[in-house]
Amino acid sequence: MATKTRTIRQRRVDNAKSRYQQRNRRMSSLFLKAFEYCHLCDADMSIKVRLRHNGEIVVFNSNDNWSPTQAQLATYYPKPKQVTWQELAAKYEG
Repeated sequence: MATKTRTIRQRRVDNAKSRYQQRNRRMSSLFLKAFEYCHLCDADMSIKVRLRHNGEIVVFNSNDNWSPTQAQLATYYPKPKQVTWQELAAKYEG
């Protein structure tokens, strides 16, 4: 059975206040889902988000003892899968 490609619905936000609120909602939703995934699937997760417009960095780390660098990840077996923005865009934008 062929899988249906997902599309990202994008609502045009005109004013700065709405954009700020939407960005905050999406970020809190991302971190909530990461927390739920870690809790329900017994997994460790590290997410780093950098906002381009002001350079603010927000970090979620489910385990303080596990925050791997790129060099440490290179030594893991099996090799971690790197997912790029272009791969996700191709998958969701069809």
